Amino acid sequence: MSLSKPLQTIKITVIGCLFLLITACSAVRFVYNQGDTLVRWWIDDHIGLNAEQEILTRELLEQQFWWHRTEQLADISKTLEKLRLQLKRPLSSDEVNQFSEDLKKFIYAIAKKTTPDAAKIFTTLQSNQIDAMQKRMQKGNEKFVKEWLPPNIEKQNKVRADKVIDRVEWLFGSINKEQEEKIRQHIKNNPLDMNMVYQERLRRQKDLIKIARTIHQNKLNQQQAEELLTVYMKNFEYGTTKEQQEFGKRRNALGVQLSVFITQIMNDEQRKYASGRVETWALDVQELIKESSVLAAKRSALQNR
Repeated sequence: MSLSKPLQTIKITVIGCLFLLITACSAVRFVYNQGDTLVRWWIDDHIGLNAEQEILTRELLEQQFWWHRTEQLADISKTLEKLRLQLKRPLSSDEVNQFSEDLKKFIYAIAKKTTPDAAKIFTTLQSNQIDAMQKRMQKGNEKFVKEWLPPNIEKQNKVRADKVIDRVEWLFGSINKEQEEKIRQHIKNNPLDMNMVYQERLRRQKDLIKIARTIHQNKLNQQQAEELLTVYMKNFEYGTTKEQQEFGKRRNALGVQLSVFITQIMNDEQRKYASGRVETWALDVQELIKESSVLAAKRSALQNR
């Protein structure tokens, strides 16, 4: 089964299938409670797990989801509540930057926690599975080029604007023609080099495949694999060259600038709608936390039998 996104890194797997399952789905509790199964399907679709890997992956994901459920949900709830209140008015650059930093803290904590397990899985990969990973990446890249890289900058800006507007309406509700035009003009005045975005995508994929092949060919142990993946994740966001780092910082800055601009041009009704959406997610997270307490009590009772 496919969850539709190409394999980039174990870090992206965790980001996409843990935190975003919380904040980007109308059936938050249902999807989160099925999260370990969904991630396992996703990994199997991109790698093709054998029977032993299936068992290992199942066990590791169950442990990781329990850690996330008991260690991160409370802080995520606080972050969502803070965002709910802020969305009732235009956001400042500092507020958007702080929200971005809060998300990164969650992400980096997940990445650090899951790296040993990722390394354990990587040491079991066979050559044909690594080939399968690479093919899935290539398939995703073809889709990316088709969607995001039309032949000229004007069309690229239009594609980006269309997708941003879709996301804005998902969060704030319907927007009017004037607001839509302001977003399009802002993006036109502040273009993002999508060709560079694509190159960064390829860079991350190439590095990950290289690591997987190095682990397999040299028969590295878990500790050695973990060291390689730790370095990879350290350089994931900004790369290692000056050009990569400057682009990463510019991309982040453009994202903050665009987010601030969007909250400024929304009206009170739209901000109320967005705040209400976030409140729904926050309430669902609170329910997940309550469920966690019940599950923890059951686990404790079973262990004490």
